[in-house]
Amino acid sequence: KNMQEIKVLKKQLSESFDMKDLGAARQILGMRITRDRKEQKLTLSQEEYIKKVLDRFNMLDAKPVGTPLAGHFKLSKEQCPKT
Repeated sequence: KNMQEIKVLKKQLSESFDMKDLGAARQILGMRITRDRKEQKLTLSQEEYIKKVLDRFNMLDAKPVGTPLAGHFKLSKEQCPKT
């Protein structure tokens, strides 16, 4: 969408709702948002949520353990179950 369409939408929304433009989102639902326009990547991080959960269960000092799958394996959409 172009910027004019975005401006029109924001104007329409502001007529029905109290709102203000805070600029590009940096956080939503407890997830940190990182955007790299050059690489066309959007990253969501749940690091803070994970820390809260670990703290809640007194596991902030937990040590990592190995898993059956080596860390260098990359999972893809094609490997997901179809059902």
